[in-house]
Amino acid sequence: MAAAPAPAPAPRKQVNMTDIMQPGILLAIAALIAIIAGAGGQVATTIILALVMLYSAIVSFGYIAILRDLFPILSVSAVSGIVLFFYNIEMIVRARATAWLVIGFIAGLIALFAAFVGYFKPSFAKK
Repeated sequence: MAAAPAPAPAPRKQVNMTDIMQPGILLAIAALIAIIAGAGGQVATTIILALVMLYSAIVSFGYIAILRDLFPILSVSAVSGIVLFFYNIEMIVRARATAWLVIGFIAGLIALFAAFVGYFKPSFAKK
């Protein structure tokens, strides 16, 4: 008995800039980068802040409904971006600049950019 042929794969949708320029996706990217920076530099505060950022990004996509009003994406991305930005700048200036601090600084910039995209809705981020 011959097996039925496998169905053809669904056509893939091309990803463009407007698909990525959503505050939730940008905040999730910043959170993953911050987790890497926190784990590399062994900074528990950065890891906890990154987990809050990741939770807010997941909530913004509607996968989790628990505490939805407590973690709005705009305020979480703005506050976490400011905290990561200034913390890493301070540590770079006070101590010796390490790669983990620079990566954390970049994560803060991406989180601030997510707040900018979510609040102002620039033309490059509109669908």
